[in-house]
Amino acid sequence: MSASQKVVVVTGASQGIGAEVVKAFRKLDYRVVATSRTIKPSDDPNILTVAGDIGDPATAQRVINEGVARFGRIDTLVNNAGIYIGKPFTENTAEDFAAVMNVNVASFFHITQLASAVEFLDSAAFITGEILHVDGGQSAGR
Repeated sequence: MSASQKVVVVTGASQGIGAEVVKAFRKLDYRVVATSRTIKPSDDPNILTVAGDIGDPATAQRVINEGVARFGRIDTLVNNAGIYIGKPFTENTAEDFAAVMNVNVASFFHITQLASAVEFLDSAAFITGEILHVDGGQSAGR
């Protein structure tokens, strides 16, 4: 493992977009800390998997701690974890609401407070306050 290899944390990495993001970063020769509730161990020594509920602050801390312990640093965070409950709003239960808030909001809050994004952006000489809309094209053309 090269000390110059960058390290990315990918949440929601066990399937779908998250799993593809892991593959894409490995093709770029990044080392990856991949996390989700159902993530399986990887045979790739450049992928560290950490199973757990990323909405739990203890899991978020464990992801960062284990990533730094294994790879020595964290350079990038991809907050991909998210859930969607596909039923009419009036049929959602308190448990549905809690699940959505935990994965879609709390996880973003806890892990981002740890991955030092503001410090990175402040020291990045060529990044000047860009807003990146990741919304599947919903805001395109508006």
